[in-house]
Amino acid sequence: MASFTYRIESFQGLDQSRGESLISPSFSPDAMNMDTSEGELEVTRGYVKHLPAAVPAVGTSKINRICFFRSASGVIPMAITGGFVYTYSDGAWTRAYTYPLVLEKRHYSVLMTRIGTTDVMLIADGANRILKFDGTSFSLFGSEEGCSDIAVSYIAMYRSRLFAAGDYSNPNRLYYSKLPGGSRSIEDWGPDQDSPSVEGGHIEIGTTSGDPITAICAMSNQLLIFKQSSIYRLIGDRPGNFTVELIASDSPPVADTATAVWRDLIYYVSDGGLGCFNGVDAAPMPDARRIKRIMEGADTGDSRMAIVGDRLFFTVKKNGETRLLEYDLTRRTYMQYGGFEACDLAADGGSLIIANSARYLERWGEGDDFDGVPIAAYWNTPLTDLGDKSVIKSLRGICLRGESGGGLTVEASAGTVSESRSLLLPESPSEVAEVPLSNEGRTFRIGISNDSGSRFRLVGGLELSMSVRKRTE
Repeated sequence: MASFTYRIESFQGLDQSRGESLISPSFSPDAMNMDTSEGELEVTRGYVKHLPAAVPAVGTSKINRICFFRSASGVIPMAITGGFVYTYSDGAWTRAYTYPLVLEKRHYSVLMTRIGTTDVMLIADGANRILKFDGTSFSLFGSEEGCSDIAVSYIAMYRSRLFAAGDYSNPNRLYYSKLPGGSRSIEDWGPDQDSPSVEGGHIEIGTTSGDPITAICAMSNQLLIFKQSSIYRLIGDRPGNFTVELIASDSPPVADTATAVWRDLIYYVSDGGLGCFNGVDAAPMPDARRIKRIMEGADTGDSRMAIVGDRLFFTVKKNGETRLLEYDLTRRTYMQYGGFEACDLAADGGSLIIANSARYLERWGEGDDFDGVPIAAYWNTPLTDLGDKSVIKSLRGICLRGESGGGLTVEASAGTVSESRSLLLPESPSEVAEVPLSNEGRTFRIGISNDSGSRFRLVGGLELSMSVRKRTE
């Protein structure tokens, strides 16, 4: 009988890309509400109220969209729910606009831009004309004379022009405005006989109505156009040299609310997982399969995405529940969070803002719970036989360092037998806690979870000591 120490040097993130015996012990095939950003294992911070007042309830409607109007005068939080637009000031939400027509599926595309010298927030919903907010009042965008009184679903700024799509009557049509300057503005989408290079107009993207545009997203040098089953891009800076190119002919649909730009790369989520357009090709991320099991059967039709610093957050629906996924853009690692509903995501002041089912705007990454709801967190190591199936592993104990604000549970599974041990970590991470174990089997895994929403942090990895022997010994 020989002794063996199974070591986890650091904790990284989720990895469901391969069989558990093949993944690094630093990764977990199943974890929830954990933070590994420093290579240590810690219960995630929760969220606290970003604003003290809840968005008023409109029947049973959820919050459809949150956004922030920004100008030199300050920031105005906004929320759209049940066909109403609310603005926030002086500690209260005010119903500021009522939509005349409200679709059952309520996706709202929002865009902060300028018209002339005025900062405006544009909101497109696919059923009504684009809505315009200047920080004081709401008005309808465009005009019949300017060919811009069209109900569109998606809007983006590219090369100083406003581009729009999602016209129900023309599902393949991409509209573009005149180039602003002089008497021209992005509210004019019509022709210009005197100077065709600055005129507005439209382009048909693809040929079949069965492949409608579902989202548009702008980079510095091109506009990406997502369709139901294909992806195109538009390059050029004026109508005379606009060129439309097919990027992918067989791709899953992408929602307009599930795209974001980081360092001039477009990230998006679809049923195929997290994807990226690098300016040349649109494809799943090389590590997209690390959340393969989460994405299997997940619904991304109403996914939301936001980037805060070097963290990308997006939501999916899984078994009727919302999962918030985090992708660290520098470490290239994933983590998932749950136990709450995220109706929408937005970035504000360097923080992720979540609209939850209680109709509050919550600020992520602060507090010890989800605004009063305890955090249930766990981390499971991969099930492994250490590459030697004939050897029996007799688990002897686990050594941990760290700190905790309450109890945690260590569950050790060997073969088909599991044993659990509850403990409190020492007061100082300079001390080591030892957890005795006694079961054995040819395979094993370790699970670590918090008790009753308590916080804990493990530093310096983890060591599992065992004895190994052949069956005949």
